[in-house]
Amino acid sequence: MGISILNGEIVYGNIDLSLPSPKEFYERYEGDPEEAKSSALKLGRELGNVLIGRLKDPGDDLETVAAILNEFQRTVQGEPTAKVEGNKVVMRCSGFCPVTRAAMTLNLPLRWLDDNLAWPLVRGVASTIIPGIKLMVPSAKSRGDPTCVYIFEI
Repeated sequence: MGISILNGEIVYGNIDLSLPSPKEFYERYEGDPEEAKSSALKLGRELGNVLIGRLKDPGDDLETVAAILNEFQRTVQGEPTAKVEGNKVVMRCSGFCPVTRAAMTLNLPLRWLDDNLAWPLVRGVASTIIPGIKLMVPSAKSRGDPTCVYIFEI
């Protein structure tokens, strides 16, 4: 059973995760970034709960965080890069980015989408494994960097 996008909604088999398209999300939350972040975090947790089903023997450690992030990457862009490096998980994204594509295609502000949709959503996926996990993004395409680098720490 795979995850697909149907009419702007993420669907897993017959489960509709009700993720609005980036345009719908922006129009709904443009004036309330805090509510946008909260909603995206919740959506990420819902998606993470679905992705857990793809993992073999999921735990509550950084290895499992890396595994679920790699499942997420396979779903949205196909290039799993998350790995444990010491006491953190690092994920580097240099290829195709569906958020960048949506911003360019729909003439939406990429930085706003990253700050308020993409980054909280990804943190939500990781927080399915470790609820209090923190996310730092020291490098981002929306800031002019060639690669997005996500660092997850407990």
